[in-house]
Amino acid sequence: MDDDKSSSSDRLKGLQKRLASAKSSFEARDRKTASRSSAYGFGFRLVSDLVVGVLAGFFIGWGLDKLLGTSPWLLLIFTPIGMAAGILNVIRAAQSAEAERYLEETRADSTPAAGDDDDE
Repeated sequence: MDDDKSSSSDRLKGLQKRLASAKSSFEARDRKTASRSSAYGFGFRLVSDLVVGVLAGFFIGWGLDKLLGTSPWLLLIFTPIGMAAGILNVIRAAQSAEAERYLEETRADSTPAAGDDDDE
């Protein structure tokens, strides 16, 4: 009878270890997938920030030139301003993403690891 209890206890512990291993592999796969998709989204955000800045400067300069009859001077002034604004937005976004990643790494390093409950 004691052999049955000890063998079932050993089997239960083995099952718990296999379940923990499977769970950690699924979590690792999910983190990798989430990381890849968030990187694509972040890259798209950077490109769109840059393009929108250039286009906004171009169309503001073009519209003001049409309105004021100063063609092409305001277009030539506002297009580089739009480029600069787009580049600044990209730099700000990259810095905030880097700061966020640093904070996540610091939190992960300071969080105590959960130990195995094999002592029971």
